[in-house]
Amino acid sequence: MPDDVMLAPCGIMCNDCAIYKAAQDPAEAARLAEAWRANGVTKAQPEWFRCQGCRGDRALRWSEDCRIAPCCEEKGLQHCGQCGDFPCTPYLKWAEAPEHHKQAFERLRKLTGTLSDH
Repeated sequence: MPDDVMLAPCGIMCNDCAIYKAAQDPAEAARLAEAWRANGVTKAQPEWFRCQGCRGDRALRWSEDCRIAPCCEEKGLQHCGQCGDFPCTPYLKWAEAPEHHKQAFERLRKLTGTLSDH
């Protein structure tokens, strides 16, 4: 994996994430907020999108209630795939939906060679 690719503890590729991209580009943040408003999130604003990835300031992460990143931090792991309990029940629940969560799970399975179905 190239050094400039940011892999979140859950397996999401930050560089591919629309929210992360919007935090880096005000024009992209405006486009994303408009798309969210068009999809029913009527109060969406460009300033919502300030995520700097899970490796930085906790106040600048997308989800304030994420349990995955703090779990990895407490265990000194870079990502869930390094955990002896991977995939644990909370992670499997998280990975059920949406699609990018499923893709993150598959990414970590491939990265770690964890091929059993759960």
